[in-house]
This record gives sequence, structure tokens and C-alpha cells, in this order.
Amino acid sequence: MRQPAVDHSAETARRLEDAAHTLCLLSLSGTRRLDTALYVARQQMAEAMRRRQPNQH
Repeated sequence: MRQPAVDHSAETARRLEDAAHTLCLLSLSGTRRLDTALYVARQQMAEAMRRRQPNQH
């Protein structure tokens, strides 16, 4: 059985965080394609930002 490498570096922590973020995007967007998940996430963020801004006329 293969043993996982133990590495507590900042780089490893950042890469694990990036991987977790990617998995969340894929899960929340309902797709298995990263490009589609990123597109959906951008659309959701843009909509959330529009809702937070007061009406400017």
C-alpha cells in the first residue's frame, strides 16, 4: 500500500485549498467540466454583486 507524503509546507496548503475550491465549484455548478463551473461561478458572483449595490440613477 502506498503511503501519502507528509508535507506541511505553505505551497502544499495552498494547492490543497485550490483543489478544495475547484471541487466546490464543480459541485455547486452541477457540472463535471471546470470551464463550465468557472463560468457559472462568475455569473453567480456578478449577480450577487448586482444585488448588493444600491440602485444608482
